[in-house]
Amino acid sequence: MLDVYFGLPVWLSSLLVLGAAAMLSVGGHWAVRRLTRKVPKQETELAVALMGVVAAFIGIMLAFSAVQAWDDYRQAHRAIAEEAAAVSELYRDLSVYGADTTAARAAVRAYAESVVSDEWPKLAHGEQSPRTAQALLNIFREVARIRPSEPRDQVIYTEVFRKLNEVVEHRRARMISARAVLPSLFWVVMLAGSAIMLAYTFVYPATPLNALTIAGLAVSLGLIFMFILDVNHPFAGPYALQPKELRELLPVLAQIPTGP
Repeated sequence: MLDVYFGLPVWLSSLLVLGAAAMLSVGGHWAVRRLTRKVPKQETELAVALMGVVAAFIGIMLAFSAVQAWDDYRQAHRAIAEEAAAVSELYRDLSVYGADTTAARAAVRAYAESVVSDEWPKLAHGEQSPRTAQALLNIFREVARIRPSEPRDQVIYTEVFRKLNEVVEHRRARMISARAVLPSLFWVVMLAGSAIMLAYTFVYPATPLNALTIAGLAVSLGLIFMFILDVNHPFAGPYALQPKELRELLPVLAQIPTGP
């Protein structure tokens, strides 16, 4: 279902979701008003009061969830940028050694290329790439083969391992962001609560203004749900994060000179 939603153009998914929300709410209001008697004033006031309680609960939950989802989206983007920076610094540190680190530098480039071409498409489904994981292990293997001969080289070697561990840390943060989605229970509770809140509006008289108001409320809820859904999946859909930093880094790595 999500693959279908994220595969649609923004205008089409918005039209389907918001249009369905407006039609269901207005259609439900029209049907209820046609099939039921005139609602007494006391019952209308009770429905309005209960709607206020439900609306407060839904509003608080949606506001908190939207802020949290946006913060997670920003953290995912930060992890991507920091991973690219760590890869760049690791490669530059290895370049200081010269020819002794040719294999290690090739392993770093292979890892960056694997992230961009192989692992990135899998992130939309919260999966990692075995090929990319192996490429990361290859960096450790090649770095472990380096034998620093001078005190200066030993200092650089220590920094190389520190940067390599940072790459691992930022990749892990990226994978966590790809998998940290809201549970199904959240959507069930929020959609059910929103439906109940809209149902309370069905006691309003069947006038064009009331129909427009109800449609506006439904569309507003739909917009919030779409926002949360899109940013809660930072690597899927039209607003998916892209490996821009790593992609731009690849040609730069090839131009970095080697040697002290």
